[in-house]
Amino acid sequence: MSTAPHLEAGGLLLIADASLSPAQLEQAAPVLAQGGVAFHQGPAHAAGPRRLVLFDGKLAPAHAELLRREPPALLLATRGPDGRPSAWEVRLLGALLRGGPLLPEGVEVTRHRLQRVSDINTVADVASEAVGRAKGSRVAAGLVADVVHELAVNALLDAPVDAQGQQRYAHRRTEVREVAPEDACELSHAVEDGRLWLEVVDRFGGLRPGPFARALEGWGGRVRVDASGGGAGLGLRRILEHCATVAVRVSVGHESRVLCVVDLGDARRRASQPKSLLFCLQ
Repeated sequence: MSTAPHLEAGGLLLIADASLSPAQLEQAAPVLAQGGVAFHQGPAHAAGPRRLVLFDGKLAPAHAELLRREPPALLLATRGPDGRPSAWEVRLLGALLRGGPLLPEGVEVTRHRLQRVSDINTVADVASEAVGRAKGSRVAAGLVADVVHELAVNALLDAPVDAQGQQRYAHRRTEVREVAPEDACELSHAVEDGRLWLEVVDRFGGLRPGPFARALEGWGGRVRVDASGGGAGLGLRRILEHCATVAVRVSVGHESRVLCVVDLGDARRRASQPKSLLFCLQ
């Protein structure tokens, strides 16, 4: 059993990792409660309570093992005032656990249906233009386009499987120009408070925490290429580096929903900035 400071809260086991003090855990609990997180009453998992790990947001290879737990741990950065979780991330976490909408409420959301590979660049351009209209930096516009490309390729070409569970397009990416209508995915974006939110949804529900764990294993070092899934294995690493937050909710066999938040500031190198990684497997 872990000796890290922890609190039981409504089906979640709150844990502060070594980067935080026990006092910071105590300070974070009311913030989580106000956001509805502490009152989450989801079904108990057979393997034990879901762990919510509060940390300073500095991802490291050691976090890979937390994602491999059953259920995978939720990694929440304490980037808010006085070392507490930020209000917008607490809202997102609450929605993730309750099965609610992940995109922020009360803002304009632009949705795109993707079926052709050529649609990806079109949507990336539209999302980049949204950054410009929101007075975001050129750096952020480029990062958003990059994240859109990685998210869309994963959902459009890697996610679809046939009745036997075999990938339909992943191993012939260079040949595919268009997927079957039933294999299309949806990508949406919205802007709120200096951040651009990107969400992609596929109907297959095959995403698992393993690829994210592998992306973290080499964090801070050179990227190790893994082509076993049909791609170069670089996409998730790039997404994590570019984004402030990545949230994933998977309804196994039915839907994978990936939400990425990109700050609109002008910082170029973002791998060392605070990040949250929230993977919810249902």
